[in-house]
Amino acid sequence: MNNMKTKILALALVVLLAGCDDFFDINADPNNPTKAELNTILPYIEATLFGAMGFGSAGVTDILAVYVHHTVQRGNHDNYRIQPNEFQNTQPWEQLYTKTLPDINAVIARREEAPIYSGIAKVLKAAMFGYIVDLWGDMPYSEAGDPVNFKFPKYDDDMEIYASLFALIDDGVADINAGGIRPGADDLVYGGDVAKWVKFANSLKLNLYNKSRLTSLYDANAVNALLTANNFISTNAEDFELDYNATITPENRHPGFVREYAQNQPAYYISPYFYLLMKGEQACQNSLMVGIADPRIPYYFYNQLAPGEAAQNPISYRDGDFLSIWFGSYDLDPNEGFDQNISQTLVGLYPVGGAYDDASGVNVSATLGTKGAAPQRLLTAAAIDYVRAELALTMSTSDNARAMFQSAMNKSFAEVNVAAAAVGAPPIGAAAITAYTDQVLALYDAGDNTTKLEVLMTQKWIQEFGNGIETYSDIRRTGFPEVCDPLQDPNEWSTQTNPYPVVLPYNGNDLTNNGSAPGQHDQYSAKVFWDIN
Repeated sequence: MNNMKTKILALALVVLLAGCDDFFDINADPNNPTKAELNTILPYIEATLFGAMGFGSAGVTDILAVYVHHTVQRGNHDNYRIQPNEFQNTQPWEQLYTKTLPDINAVIARREEAPIYSGIAKVLKAAMFGYIVDLWGDMPYSEAGDPVNFKFPKYDDDMEIYASLFALIDDGVADINAGGIRPGADDLVYGGDVAKWVKFANSLKLNLYNKSRLTSLYDANAVNALLTANNFISTNAEDFELDYNATITPENRHPGFVREYAQNQPAYYISPYFYLLMKGEQACQNSLMVGIADPRIPYYFYNQLAPGEAAQNPISYRDGDFLSIWFGSYDLDPNEGFDQNISQTLVGLYPVGGAYDDASGVNVSATLGTKGAAPQRLLTAAAIDYVRAELALTMSTSDNARAMFQSAMNKSFAEVNVAAAAVGAPPIGAAAITAYTDQVLALYDAGDNTTKLEVLMTQKWIQEFGNGIETYSDIRRTGFPEVCDPLQDPNEWSTQTNPYPVVLPYNGNDLTNNGSAPGQHDQYSAKVFWDIN
């Protein structure tokens, strides 16, 4: 019972991130004013990291879900617009640099006392800075998180940061394997299972090599050694994710569920481009998946309208019971601005613990679906198989690209079926999965290597719904999946005036307050080092 209370309390921290700057400060432990307990710090690190990266938690995926055309929002993110001081840009930055990083460094500093904790902290630090570089490029690293010695931390070269992360991961694994005090319920990700942490570390390392495969950082020998050892995340139970549950007091439901269902203030529209592509129809200019209908649709998208039911207001886009708006239509489409909170299609059972769409047309509420009991995923077994397939296809590794691609798709469906089982929804049957994957594999087999890569990355994009970070990197690295061209959608009002953003803008507050900060970079041209296409 005490372990469960610890986990619930720690998870509840996620919903307090935006307003409680000194909550659980590492210097405020009531039993020891000068040094907090490690089992108090670790859950806070994990909760803040996932919150900063997450979906619905004021995390960066709120922005990226629009950029990768999973969702559409009214406002700045439409037409690829974001301001440096915008909350959804500054909030993740603040969570990572003012909260997560100092606590990570504090745990690492106590390596002699607790090497396993130190090792976990090092691996988390490597994951965090991998994401930071992927999103912003050059960033504070070597002097960051130590305000006593470095009040104004310098911005380090993004490639140099990435290069240092491989050794940091190795150091973390060595510490994890050194033994000593082991976390328990305070480890919200793996419950103190050191074998799973090592698998995640290896998976993270492979993912970083894949992202940098077109640069001098790519190390074929290191990649081959990882593949030979084959000690990666390989099952749903090993995914690098933070589990939410249905607890309300304290609030511990998936933040996306809270906003979309419990509060009934939906901010996300499902991108019609995403929907049409999964439906097997022409999607803007993209005809890649025409004729291949994805059986995951009722698990991904929840329709509040029954077929033929009238919408509450004039509509921008509707297909049967699916209702949404088009990207690039903000302040242009005369119907785009009407309130559709009880008519629009919402994010479904997967990934936020919403409802499975059984075509009943019931309006959303806090009692639907798993009631928010769903994980925030950052790196999954399916994603690692997609990475292995990409490396095999492009770098001729020892893996079989087609076999890894097939395995990745099967694991993607398995994740959806885990969500279905949690709410008693019908699973996607083996025959339906096989029929779909066979069609996708036939498309893959018929293509040249460029088409193969496009098919692979498009399927990975579908899998990553709810986690915009990996797909945003994939689009910039490979050009796939194609993003929607608003001029080729069926909405006469939608358009695009800004180019595709290749980084997020720097936090304007940091540029003002940090004496070592550079000027603002151009979000449309200041590429991350691995973005060389």
